[in-house]
Amino acid sequence: MKMIGMFVMAAALTLTGTIAFAQHAPMGGSYEDEMGLDAQPGRWNPPSKEKREEVRKKVEAIRIYRLTEALKLDEKSSAQLASLLGTIDLRRRELMDQNMDAMKELRASLKSPHPSESQLKPILGRLEKNHREMADLKEKELNGLKDILTVEQRARYLIFQREFTREMRGMIAGAWGNAQGARGGSGSGRAVPGPGTGTGRPSQ
Repeated sequence: MKMIGMFVMAAALTLTGTIAFAQHAPMGGSYEDEMGLDAQPGRWNPPSKEKREEVRKKVEAIRIYRLTEALKLDEKSSAQLASLLGTIDLRRRELMDQNMDAMKELRASLKSPHPSESQLKPILGRLEKNHREMADLKEKELNGLKDILTVEQRARYLIFQREFTREMRGMIAGAWGNAQGARGGSGSGRAVPGPGTGTGRPSQ
């Protein structure tokens, strides 16, 4: 378990551009825009998509391993849970990618002094549709758990998910702070907020 914790801590730097976005920008927006990073020379850039995917898979394997222990799952139930969450997470990431593209289109359209409603409405429609599907995915996840887990296990699952998310946010915040300190600030003359800041509200 100690080795797993060390790996997750090491992976936090690479995950800064992914989990922070996923938690704080569910309706879309690029990493650079949402996190105040413009990918300018001399400034920190998010890791490549391939690297993020590589680390995401490893952290997901750790999450399933720890879930199996926390919920005391047998091999069959663990495999079923991994399959359910894998399918849902895949679709969720696809929707987030679509939302990112839609937000870029919105920004481009709104640069015009007189944005065209005929351009904006379809984009807003896609975002609203994806938002509804995101909610449906959460419902599908909860219903799917009923076929795999007992009532007590479902309760433990919800607690685990919240604690695991908080753990990752804390690691990312630490990794972000280390990266900021290493380069002596953002270098742009303006403060760059870390994940989970700027709202005045605690993380849920």
